[in-house]
Amino acid sequence: MSSMHLVFTLYSFFFLATASVSFSVAFLAWRRRLIKSAVELAYLMIAAGIGAFWLIFETAAPTVTEKIFLSKLEFIGGIATPVLYLIFVLRFTGKDKFLSAKHILVLFIVPAITLMLTLTNESHNLIWSGFSAISEKTNLMEYYHGIGFWIGYIAYTYLMLAIAIILLINFIIHQNNPFRSQGIILFIGGFCPWIVSFIYLTGNNPVTGLDITPVSIILSGILAAFAIFKIRLLDLVPVAREKLVETLPDGILVLDGLNRIQDINGAAISFLGISNKNIIGLPAQSSGALVSKLLNAVIDLDSTDKTEEIQNNNNEIKTFRILKHTIKNQIGSRLVIIRDITDQVAWQNEIQAGEERYRHLFSMFRLMADNTEDFLWAKDINNRFTFVNKTMCDRMLMAENVNEPIGKTDIFFAKRERERHSENPDWHTFGEIYADTDTITLGEGKPQQFDEFGNIQGKFLFLDVHKAPIWNELGNLIGVVGTGRDVTHTKQLENEKSNVLELLRKSEVDLQRINADKDKFFSIIAHDLKNPFNVFLGFTIMMTDDLPNMKLSEIQKMAFSLRKSATNLYQLLENLLEWSMMQRGITRYDPKTFSLNPKIKESLQLVLDSANKKGIEFSCTISEDIIVYADENMLKSTIRNLATNAVKFTPKGGQISIVAKPGNGSGVEISISDSGIGMNKDLLDNLFQLDEYTSRKGTDGEPSTGLGLLLCKDFVEKHGGEIWAESEKGKGSVFHFNLPNHSKKV
Repeated sequence: MSSMHLVFTLYSFFFLATASVSFSVAFLAWRRRLIKSAVELAYLMIAAGIGAFWLIFETAAPTVTEKIFLSKLEFIGGIATPVLYLIFVLRFTGKDKFLSAKHILVLFIVPAITLMLTLTNESHNLIWSGFSAISEKTNLMEYYHGIGFWIGYIAYTYLMLAIAIILLINFIIHQNNPFRSQGIILFIGGFCPWIVSFIYLTGNNPVTGLDITPVSIILSGILAAFAIFKIRLLDLVPVAREKLVETLPDGILVLDGLNRIQDINGAAISFLGISNKNIIGLPAQSSGALVSKLLNAVIDLDSTDKTEEIQNNNNEIKTFRILKHTIKNQIGSRLVIIRDITDQVAWQNEIQAGEERYRHLFSMFRLMADNTEDFLWAKDINNRFTFVNKTMCDRMLMAENVNEPIGKTDIFFAKRERERHSENPDWHTFGEIYADTDTITLGEGKPQQFDEFGNIQGKFLFLDVHKAPIWNELGNLIGVVGTGRDVTHTKQLENEKSNVLELLRKSEVDLQRINADKDKFFSIIAHDLKNPFNVFLGFTIMMTDDLPNMKLSEIQKMAFSLRKSATNLYQLLENLLEWSMMQRGITRYDPKTFSLNPKIKESLQLVLDSANKKGIEFSCTISEDIIVYADENMLKSTIRNLATNAVKFTPKGGQISIVAKPGNGSGVEISISDSGIGMNKDLLDNLFQLDEYTSRKGTDGEPSTGLGLLLCKDFVEKHGGEIWAESEKGKGSVFHFNLPNHSKKV
């Protein structure tokens, strides 16, 4: 370039002016770069200015080689302008979703390829296929274009411009003023490149070889500059708007009749959960708002104000007041104010909750105070009542209701009652007795306790009175609070020692009866233990004295008897141990829910052996779906004892059956019946009684103590059930008991 002998012509100065205008518009737009689409307009004007700048030198270059070199530099700016123009229009019309880095990169692929072809044209001639001689008159030369120019530059430029024009037409149709006026100006400017390019390509250029296509972009920029100065494109909102609206805590939103966003401040964007700040001109529904419930309330055409509780995108519950104002001369347009009143509502709720708690606490205190037999009152520093309960009102002051004493002194009521009962010199009121002690408490400023008694209102009363001073938050004495309890009856009991002695004597008698019952029980147990031990003793003597002379069959018979006695003795001791543990509270009660049938079968394993030896037919009819809620060990012990008794008192060849069915109401009723010897009425009535002797031998001489039935009774009652028997002598017996089938308190 330094060796060039440039010949600046009129056309050089034309492009100098063009570049100057382009850079000036870019400067103006950049100064307003915080406004929507200003940055994109600045980039467009810079690119157009770069193209015009190199054309200054291309028109002044004296040789073909120099002109080609400078034309390549001009392409750097010129080839980017159609894409930048489309990007500007996309931003202006609110199509920000198409302006991601990925989309922009795709738009620049064809220009990048075209630029590479331009820089390497000498190798393929796809951009310029040839050149004319330089005109001596204009110092210009004509460029002959190859297929790469028509496709990569012209066709692609027209495509970009066509898309931009379509977007502007759609924008103009759907916009109100002032946006519509802005769109019309940009639409007119968008036709400049079309017109100029058409003139250049059809050979109707006023000057041969003069490429005025970059000038068309400059013309579009000039129109944009006109909009900046005349109708304030990019600067619709005054500076005061930025200072005021953007600093308001309230969300401000302007919508047109089609719910398109005309203006919005940062607070509204935050409230609605919008991440994309370039949403001017977009329908509110397409703004990407995450807080959909708030958005629906905002765009609702109902003009009335409303309050909404809404969960925002941080899962916080917020309360918003939404205010709407119509905009004059703009049908359907409205100003929406979104006000976060969460703290205000919480504060109001806290006040209401506090008042409600106070009312609740006072009502509870009043309820408790009016339902106690104690006397409760409070007074101010001048001995005037500030509170009395119903007992105080009715029994002491004889007032009409609890409100009548408020603001009055006790002397007032004492005087009134004395006048009503002037004929009875023994009539005294409570006020006459305790008034002085209130004064003492107020004077000393510390809690007091008094025993007050006398003939009050015609009867003797003994009162335990407690009084305490009341202090305010400043430490000043403001009153006294008092309670009085009628302890007349307690005092009387203290003087009636004979009644206490009578109670002690009665307790002693009951204790003696209980001890007698236990003695009788132990006597029964001792008697029943005696027989098995006698059998053991007799057999051991026989075995000691005569074992060498005994036959094997005799020894086996003796061993069988010993085993039988040992079994009976073990069963007796086992029942005794379980009953003893139950009486002392040692037995653990651990109920669970389970199926009844398997547990019954487990309980009968030992019993069935005895039944088979006596040839007794044993049946168990229990459905598999019957469920009980019981302690498993207690249930098994109960079944085992009742079944053992049935076998014991049923002759050979008899029958025993166990059935279970739903009981009356809830629960399960279990019955064990036998075809045994039965019981008479006296024996039946004394079953389950500790102090009655009900033991008798079985049909094969089996011993019985009756302890097993006592154990069964305790176990069943532990479950909250009951046990009973039905029997006639010679006709067998049926023992019934019931158990719960679900958890319940027993």
